[in-house]
Amino acid sequence: MPIAMPQHPWVVRNTAAMKGRNIVISPETTDFKFISAGRIILDHEVPTITAQNPGRETTLLVLHGEGTVTVGDQTFAVARFDGVYVPRGAAFTVATDSAIDIMEGSAPTELEYPAQFVKHQEARQQEGMYLKVGAEPFYREIHKVIAENVQGAKLLTGVTMSNPGNWTSWPPHEHAATQEELYLFFDMPRPGFGTQYIYTSLAEPEVITPVYEDDAVVIVKGYHPNVAAPGFPINFAWLLCSLQDHTWRKVGGVNVQPEFLMETGLK
Repeated sequence: MPIAMPQHPWVVRNTAAMKGRNIVISPETTDFKFISAGRIILDHEVPTITAQNPGRETTLLVLHGEGTVTVGDQTFAVARFDGVYVPRGAAFTVATDSAIDIMEGSAPTELEYPAQFVKHQEARQQEGMYLKVGAEPFYREIHKVIAENVQGAKLLTGVTMSNPGNWTSWPPHEHAATQEELYLFFDMPRPGFGTQYIYTSLAEPEVITPVYEDDAVVIVKGYHPNVAAPGFPINFAWLLCSLQDHTWRKVGGVNVQPEFLMETGLK
């Protein structure tokens, strides 16, 4: 039986409730200024969708399964952790002969870049794209997918996967002046869960909540570490959005909470 949780505007539960394409996070429904996001979940019952985000660049990150993404006259065969950058306002089609689950993100921009495909198994061989960060009990692996390797205006996306019982996004950091961010939790089957914190002051945290597979967290300000339950990992796809075209489109460059400064290996 689903657990009833108090509602908070920065926490979105069960983003995988429906098949097809469902944009459940947007500036109209959350405190985001720019990010819209959701899931594309296809199978034999709903094998294809076509969509378009006028005036917005779009990123597609495959969480599970395999299929194809078509943008214009280009068709890309995609699988787990592959990514596709869709140009501003361009139509795209996702299709599968089996099943596929994609995190879609978009943000407004005046800039235009070509469609680009990132094959995860190739990208992770590039310097700085696959990172082993921290040490027990705050060890995690970071897979950058659409990052500095891809031309774009605002968006970057990738995956963070922890060891069981470990913290991630540690030491606590924030980037409210430069970027907003979405966490989408996946590969955390019950009874596994994590605990998400968002706070500008530990004396009065804005959010302390359990997070489960398919939940999402909206990060517009504050430090935002999380921790996995003992014996279980905390895994999430992340979507970073620069508050200006180009200006802060990079992974890193954050403000670490001074009380918790420590070496992690992440720049």
